[in-house]
Amino acid sequence: MKLDELLQPCRAALRDFAPSPDDWAGLAFAAGTASRFPVDRKLLPVPGVVELVMRLGVEAHNLGRAEKLAWEYPFTFRGYSCAVALQKFGMYLYIAPLEDGAAESLEGVAREIFGKLSAASRCIERRLLAKVAKVEVQAGRVTIHNQAGRLRAMYEFFRRLANRAYGGEGLLMEDVKNAPASGSTPEAEELARQLKMTLGGPIARDSEGFYATIAMINAYFSLLEHLLVLALPATDFDPKSESITNFIGSKILEKYDRVFDVKVDPVAKKFRVRLQGAAEVWRNPYGHGAFDKSHGTLYFQVPGVGALPAILSDIRTHPTFHFTPGRESAFEESCALFDEIDGWLRSGPVRYGVMWAEAGLGVSYDSSSLDRFRSAIRDGEDAFMYYLESASYAEEQASNMDW
Repeated sequence: MKLDELLQPCRAALRDFAPSPDDWAGLAFAAGTASRFPVDRKLLPVPGVVELVMRLGVEAHNLGRAEKLAWEYPFTFRGYSCAVALQKFGMYLYIAPLEDGAAESLEGVAREIFGKLSAASRCIERRLLAKVAKVEVQAGRVTIHNQAGRLRAMYEFFRRLANRAYGGEGLLMEDVKNAPASGSTPEAEELARQLKMTLGGPIARDSEGFYATIAMINAYFSLLEHLLVLALPATDFDPKSESITNFIGSKILEKYDRVFDVKVDPVAKKFRVRLQGAAEVWRNPYGHGAFDKSHGTLYFQVPGVGALPAILSDIRTHPTFHFTPGRESAFEESCALFDEIDGWLRSGPVRYGVMWAEAGLGVSYDSSSLDRFRSAIRDGEDAFMYYLESASYAEEQASNMDW
């Protein structure tokens, strides 16, 4: 089906729109000549789709970039001069009042325009973009939104919570300290206070420390899995013969084994063994309903004896063996492991991919982007740093719309 045939139903929703003359100056910087209406992101969440609506549906022209402005498309709607523009703090619709002074509410006009743009956007997404997206994703020509900063912040947040809790400054310890002593006599109240501080305090401290530790461990594994995806361009990954979506959908240790050659790299092998151990003991059980592969939460009945753990004496190494695992076994060991892995990632075989990820840049897997990235690596660290700094500067300029 030809493009015009695909777009015909979409253009029907835009029958009241028309492109403005090519020499029209626009409204975004015409102070006082038009009313400005912010575009509801829930109604039109993707500015790029709106831009396609203006290009393909209305056939409006782009006035180009300007300070704090990425694009502006002027058009007319039922005789009103209008423009839609993407600016630093959002997308805006501009409407100039009619010259004859008609009293029609511009707010009402804006609502109509938004509704028709939304209908046209959904139409273009359904009839055109969904098909294009499927082809591009299958071919691996995608850019992954970098969330490494947010995931690391999450990990560090829970790490701080665990450290504070084990230091006696957690929420549960605060509850224990503030709880009123009970008893009918001063002696009974003093006894209740002492019991609260000697029994309730340590239990509350260790419990909260363990809760935060499990959250910290899960957050770090999520961060590591994200970094393995972002660091893939620093390997020999070929999007023409391998599927990026299959890689993303694989398990974390499968990702690890694709990124690192554990058969020839003893450091990578050592960390894999330690990661697998941490995952089996701490991450997997509490990430899957408190069940693990060793069946440490399962018991079987022995007549005349009672319930015995399915893993028998190996229960001594299971987290459920203790009321709350100690700080050293869960928190300190995990922090030490994660710090070592972080240091290795930043200096090891995929350090350039990690540097790119920690700079907050998106990662593109199309062939040309991979070629540029790998060429910078081959040219040496100085060349790669220049490439990284240039990309970071361009990203910052685009984010701030400083053209």
